[in-house]
Amino acid sequence: MSQPDAASGTRSKLAPHLPILNARLARSETTPTYQERELSEPTLLCDARGRLNPSAVGWSRAPLVKANLKGRWPRKKKWNFWNWISREFVFSVTVADLDYASFCAASFIHFETGESLEAMDLKWSGFTPMPEEVEQTVRWKSAKMDYAAIHEGDRIRVEFHCGDLQGSEVRAEFTVEKPKEHESLNVVVPWTPRHFQLNSKDNTLPCAGHVTVGGRRFEMAPESCHAVQDFGRGVWPYRSFWNWGVCTGRQGDTLIGVNLGDKWTTGTGSNENGICYNGRLTKIMEDLRWDYDPSDWMKPWRVRTLHSDGVDLTLTPVVARTSGLRLGLLSTGGTCAFGAWKGVVRFEDREIEIRDLMGWAEEFAHRW
Repeated sequence: MSQPDAASGTRSKLAPHLPILNARLARSETTPTYQERELSEPTLLCDARGRLNPSAVGWSRAPLVKANLKGRWPRKKKWNFWNWISREFVFSVTVADLDYASFCAASFIHFETGESLEAMDLKWSGFTPMPEEVEQTVRWKSAKMDYAAIHEGDRIRVEFHCGDLQGSEVRAEFTVEKPKEHESLNVVVPWTPRHFQLNSKDNTLPCAGHVTVGGRRFEMAPESCHAVQDFGRGVWPYRSFWNWGVCTGRQGDTLIGVNLGDKWTTGTGSNENGICYNGRLTKIMEDLRWDYDPSDWMKPWRVRTLHSDGVDLTLTPVVARTSGLRLGLLSTGGTCAFGAWKGVVRFEDREIEIRDLMGWAEEFAHRW
């Protein structure tokens, strides 16, 4: 495997872990499985000095950690990412503040035709508030983009408008349902006491409404369109990279969501791997092996657990999208392949065959 060098456009071998962990891992052995602490009480991400609060390290089934980041410019990174995906299309919006700039990015991809539209609105850091807690409203309002994800108890109301998404006007009005007792995957990953990340990942959330693209209306039905969230708050090293994959959808009466992450967590004793089965989360406490061909993104991507037979899934892409952003010495870029997952997951004495569930797999690298 290889990673894109977002600054030069060349490719180099993807390391098994982030460079910030080189010295630490050279001094000790790592194991493919580990025990992560499950949190049960609310806590703060940072201590009074802005360093990692040790009590926050672990995982939880609901958002319990408040991201009280402060100082550390320009290492703080904050984002609210949503993908709304069906068998027909995927629509996504990201609001982010990277400490030196903020942006709202949106994209729409039609799977059958391969049509891909995207746009970004770049502003100064602090342009819009980035909440410290997961279940809080996020807004972006400018002359170019108008977006709101409004939390209203057991649902999120989403409104979006962009007059020029690569030549097309895009409007969206829909709701994301949050079923009672539904569990999400929330993790705090420690690289060092001064570098760490809080992530909240969610999937299999039913959507109802529509997206209109250039006058074409695309329906979002709860049984076939599902929301995936990535809420991130942390203090990052300058060089980083990751793999991320999501499988989400309904098979008969069963809702299945699988979150698969790698590389950025390796060597920390934490990861973002988990299975959401009918709203109940099972944490996967081992690392993964990713097999794919970066010379041809449309070839299958296979992801397996390293130690057990808990996960063996393969994504067959229908479209692959490469993107990037460069601001001098700062850059980010990578490729995301969307398609259908097949394979098997095993957990809690269950063996579930995944049959053609939609999702994606990606590789991204950053100098930020």
